Amino acid sequence: MSVANAHPLILIVCAVIGSGAITSLVSWLLRKLDQRRDLERAIEASPTIRRLELEIYRQSLFLPTMSRMQHEHQLDAGKAYTEHGGNGAGHVRYQQLANDYRRRLEADNWNYP
Repeated sequence: MSVANAHPLILIVCAVIGSGAITSLVSWLLRKLDQRRDLERAIEASPTIRRLELEIYRQSLFLPTMSRMQHEHQLDAGKAYTEHGGNGAGHVRYQQLANDYRRRLEADNWNYP
């Protein structure tokens, strides 16, 4: 690109930067990001969402264990369940799964009925 051809392009770029268009665009993007973070925080703090999460983890815990991969997934769900305040039968089931996994690991027995 020659200097003569680049000159109008430089003028356009300088005009856009000087007009504040970039500042307006960046400000708009930052506002959108803040709104999204606020929404995510509101969802995270929602008691309804919390109850739904606990229920999903609990349902996963009580599924019949059919494979090592599922067993490991159930252990992850049990950990999340207890960390989110779940207790009672779900907590007992998590302990049963953890004990069974430890036993299978020691015996190298990954055959599930």
